[in-house]
Amino acid sequence: MLVWRLWNYIIGYVIIIVEGYFLEKFINICTHRQIKLWNVKWNSSSKLTMKISINDFRKLRPVAKKSRCRVHISKKKGLPFLIYKYKNRKAFIIGSAACIITFFIISSFIWDVSVTGNEKVSTEIILGKLYENGIKPGAFKFSINPDNVIDNIMLGINDLSRISVSVRGTRVFVDVSERVKPPDLIDKKIPCNLIAAKDGVIYSIVAKEGLETVKIGDTVTKGQLLVTGTIENVKNPEAPPLMVHSMGAVKARTWYEASNQVEQTLVKTRRTGLEKERYSVIFFTKKINLFHRKITYNNIEHIEYKKKLSIGKNFALPVEWVVDKYYEYELIQEKLDIDRAKQLAAEKAFKQVQDLIPQGAEMAKKNVYFTEKDDGKITATVTVECIEDIGVTQMIGG
Repeated sequence: MLVWRLWNYIIGYVIIIVEGYFLEKFINICTHRQIKLWNVKWNSSSKLTMKISINDFRKLRPVAKKSRCRVHISKKKGLPFLIYKYKNRKAFIIGSAACIITFFIISSFIWDVSVTGNEKVSTEIILGKLYENGIKPGAFKFSINPDNVIDNIMLGINDLSRISVSVRGTRVFVDVSERVKPPDLIDKKIPCNLIAAKDGVIYSIVAKEGLETVKIGDTVTKGQLLVTGTIENVKNPEAPPLMVHSMGAVKARTWYEASNQVEQTLVKTRRTGLEKERYSVIFFTKKINLFHRKITYNNIEHIEYKKKLSIGKNFALPVEWVVDKYYEYELIQEKLDIDRAKQLAAEKAFKQVQDLIPQGAEMAKKNVYFTEKDDGKITATVTVECIEDIGVTQMIGG
């Protein structure tokens, strides 16, 4: 649509008002004679407003006569009328022409690529594959074949189930859906045991295949047999045992622990209120520094803001505006009372424990205790009791 509006502006068009009692006949004749009208609006039952190109406007006299309608121009729009208006100002005309040519050249390339819909697959990996297939800032957009790009990326990234690539203006919008991996298929023909993946105390055990070798309340160690896939023939002990693929759920109580030293001196950062800004422009790939003042702060917090310049939603420009903000901060030592210091140490230790707990484990209990050494230093220790499935398969004889 943007290209179409630009083209109409270049060749010129007029806004006309058509009056009469046979307006439908007027429109039908124009359609039959391939006279293009757009933005047709009814002002009343006998009055229409519409847009038409200069060349097609010249064809309206017989149409108006045949449909008994009156046509007159409301406004004149476009480059031809602008040139006529400023025909004696050659510098203006040359500059305008240069701007239009530059605009068309810039609009023939891609200046921004965005990726949405991904969570597990990183944006960098997808962008890397897009770059390999020619979709990158500075690429000639008319050479891009979205169907080929989609096929190549789907073959290159197995974790994607769907990808769409659309070129709008000077932007490429890529939307992906990630593949949901099916659960691993269990080959029941392979004899296996269930063994303990870690130490714990048995909380519950349900054997779907095989025989239980432990009971609730037993303490088990890593690698200990939980459910055996070797089933002896009780009636005939000399007969070969039945070998099955052990399956089941064995939940156990497990414990995770972390410690953190209690510190009564807390170091904080606080901005002093002094700040400076530096401005830059990235033109194509070249960064041009503007108004760069010297930063003399001792302690600096730096934040960078980038904004891609664009005309409308889909017409990105090869220009980025960059603002670097620098804030001065100072270090402040805050003296904490012993209770507050212990609380903060316990919170840090608990966060460390949370990083150790595997996904799917259920936290049952949390214990916090403090120990003081001979030198007076206090340590906060957090122990979390969890309930989790510790059974893993192991091939018999493997």
